[in-house]
Amino acid sequence: MTDIVFPATVDTDPGARSAEPRFYFRVLDDVLFVFDKDRDMAHALNAAAARLFLTLPDAFVTPTALGEASGLGTQDLRDCLGAWEAFGWIERDGAGRVRLRDERAPRPDETRATSLVPAGDESLVDRYQVRLAGSSVAFRLFVSGGGSEGPGGEAALDDPSAFDDAPDPDCFAARLASGRRMFGFFGGFLDPAPDRHPPLATIHLVVTPDGFLLRCGPRRLFTEKVAVAVGKVRLWLLDLVYRHPRPCVFVHGAVLATTAGAVVMAGVSGAGKSTLSAYLVTRGWRFGTDDSLALGFRDGEAVVLPCPGAINVKSGSYPTLLPFHPQLAALPLIGVGEKRGRYLPVPLALHLGPEGGENHVRCFVFPRFEAGAPTRVAAISSSQALLELMDAEFDLAEEAGAAEFDAFFDTLDQLPRYAIVYSDLFEMEAVLRRLVAGEEG
Repeated sequence: MTDIVFPATVDTDPGARSAEPRFYFRVLDDVLFVFDKDRDMAHALNAAAARLFLTLPDAFVTPTALGEASGLGTQDLRDCLGAWEAFGWIERDGAGRVRLRDERAPRPDETRATSLVPAGDESLVDRYQVRLAGSSVAFRLFVSGGGSEGPGGEAALDDPSAFDDAPDPDCFAARLASGRRMFGFFGGFLDPAPDRHPPLATIHLVVTPDGFLLRCGPRRLFTEKVAVAVGKVRLWLLDLVYRHPRPCVFVHGAVLATTAGAVVMAGVSGAGKSTLSAYLVTRGWRFGTDDSLALGFRDGEAVVLPCPGAINVKSGSYPTLLPFHPQLAALPLIGVGEKRGRYLPVPLALHLGPEGGENHVRCFVFPRFEAGAPTRVAAISSSQALLELMDAEFDLAEEAGAAEFDAFFDTLDQLPRYAIVYSDLFEMEAVLRRLVAGEEG
């Protein structure tokens, strides 16, 4: 069984909790994918576990009866039921019988986020206004109660690199560095005339010794994790500016397009997406994003909702990209650890627009850079593609329901999917251009 966790948070969005069932499941090839909305987790079940899951009733039944109905052996049955009980998928009565817990659980206790007041005055560290899809959104980065923990204390707050060397990715100093990294990303689509564009809303990111507090109008969210805070800020931004269609699926990946349409490139960190993206824009490709892409669905077809943030170019890519982007050498280093890099804005003329044929997804690609390797293209199954997406990390909109799940799975099942190993950027660009045009790789 393969799992992916969508990080848990305390979210006090005033919207009512979905009345839809707790589980959504879909078969791709011979794999059953189960999405647990309560735990924000996705699971891939093999054939034996899938038979058992689909056998689980709403009424209590003995494990022996389940084993007979599903064909599982005693040990496999015990292992599956034990794991699912730990997940909260099933419950047992006094007689040891089990049943599926398909009802939604109450919302988590909201008091932590609603009553959380930063321990001390909030100090404004940075402020931006971005312009996306014809709308503006303001951002404010604050620190509270932890300035003295960073190198140089509170006096260092004005130094962008003051917190860039913390070893713990979730300590106060690293959180502040990540906040600055987020603002480096926003440098890719800053509002050129903020005085003339009243913002739709203002998103506040407050870095505290305990974690991150996010605020936007009535929304409140607290999380201890950097990755969750970064992801939620981008999700809220996209949810504000894109209304028709709304963002439904968020993928750790890049989107670039030609006049023929868009290619989604997903993969784990280090797969080479950012370097490839920075090269492709020099070849005339339109840039949607290189980090966290959003998909919406219009008339059943997947469309890209661009978020063209600055590309985070790591030190290992400088020799490759400097001939194409000489301005890289003058850009400041931002971030910590493996995320530390120089944020390269893509010229506005090369941004993918919010609408048009270029936004329609034509294929999914899972690239992997391998030094010295010849370019190898392999078509993959829809189930393998979803497993790759689970490895790369993807998330779903907070209000996503069965219709959005269906549209996403249909898209993944119907569009071409490729795994590509490459080392030569010129060859890779030619392959991608053929694939997005509907030709064989």
